[in-house]
Amino acid sequence: MSLFSPKILETVNSKYSGEVKVVSTWGYKYIATGVLTQSGGLVRDVWEPVLRQVAKKSFPWAESGLILGLAGGTIAGIVAGLYPGIHITGVEIDPEMIRLGRKYLGMDKIPNLDIEIKDAKDYVFHIPLHSHFDLILVDMYIGDQLPSFVYSPKFLKKLSQSGRLVIFNHLYYDDCKRRLAGQLVDRLGQIFGEVRLMRKLTNLLIICEADGIRKPG
Repeated sequence: MSLFSPKILETVNSKYSGEVKVVSTWGYKYIATGVLTQSGGLVRDVWEPVLRQVAKKSFPWAESGLILGLAGGTIAGIVAGLYPGIHITGVEIDPEMIRLGRKYLGMDKIPNLDIEIKDAKDYVFHIPLHSHFDLILVDMYIGDQLPSFVYSPKFLKKLSQSGRLVIFNHLYYDDCKRRLAGQLVDRLGQIFGEVRLMRKLTNLLIICEADGIRKPG
């Protein structure tokens, strides 16, 4: 078999994500549910250029990060590379994603990563009022669907109180996804001090800055 021919390394049935496959192709590995990549591969292609630009131009420092939708750890690895020494909390509802990330994608090699296997909504609403993350990344797709609570003003308001820079990943490839993304952008614009948009592949990255984003001191 050619190095570049897709090879299924493992298939599992998850309570949360349905059928999950680990695929090796073109010399790299990724985790997929159906035709959508959850970690590795396209996830890196979507997030890495955006986070590099953010780190270089508008947010060159970050000491703490929260990732809602850790999956196999691809985004956490990018963040750890861009912000050496950052402490990252990764929240993931599906323990199978964590297991596969550790087994195939090197998740255990990411420095200063604490993993919370729980519902992101419950985690966010239990963040103490005095606690803040410099960076919050939201990528909670199960298949091609975001949980409905992601669009709720109450959840978005809590994120604005808990993070200085919050970035949402939203699919943007058909009329329905674009309509939902537009609704989310409108709601975020009413909550955050500044909202910027970046398109990557079939995704829209929504970058939200809270007021007073400059590093304290």
